[in-house]
Amino acid sequence: MPLTGVEPARMNRKKGDKGFESPRPYKLTHQVVCINNINFQRKSVVGFVELTIFPTVANLNRIKLNSKQCRIYRVRINDLEAAFIYNDPTLEVCHSESKQRNLNYFSNAYAAAVSAVDPDAGNGELCIKVPSELWKHVDELKVLKIHINFSLDQPKGGLHFVVPSVEGSMAERGAHVFSCGYQNSTRFWFPCVDSYSELCTWKLEFTVDAAMVAVSNGDLVETVYTHDMR
Repeated sequence: MPLTGVEPARMNRKKGDKGFESPRPYKLTHQVVCINNINFQRKSVVGFVELTIFPTVANLNRIKLNSKQCRIYRVRINDLEAAFIYNDPTLEVCHSESKQRNLNYFSNAYAAAVSAVDPDAGNGELCIKVPSELWKHVDELKVLKIHINFSLDQPKGGLHFVVPSVEGSMAERGAHVFSCGYQNSTRFWFPCVDSYSELCTWKLEFTVDAAMVAVSNGDLVETVYTHDMR
């Protein structure tokens, strides 16, 4: 799983510096990515992620993550329903009522929109409200597990579908879907902290047709059949 995010130059530090200090009020330690349905006809996927985080401040009441193109259906924190707001300012860089019509204005507006969701500024497109039932839990800096159900339909980037227009099954036609690790592209196909500075362990789960195979870096833990034996 290639982790994508900010340029390494942002993490450069001078001699004598104490080191990189995360702008996020939590530490991500583990992430599960489960893609349990891949539809080549619709060029869509359905799945969920589970992020394990440790609060680093006692008053953590909102958690910001990165996510683009995904439709978020449900968010739970420690099995409690959590309210969330999704806002991607890069979808409308210049408001329609703006009278400015020049490249310099657009460049400045785009830079501001990107900064507003920059994970290394503590920002993100997805803002999750921590349920009040967990505030005491957070004050004690105890672990939180964030479960997010999502889907992705005809992505424009991040995840790429290749479906040759020939006869036969999808496997016979050589249909496949892939991702590649260019900057800030992970958020394009599942919710995450899209930054090189937030290292963690990963578990990847893919459900594919029996005639196909999932390829990834890391160690293969197990292969199991689904209930329909496919």
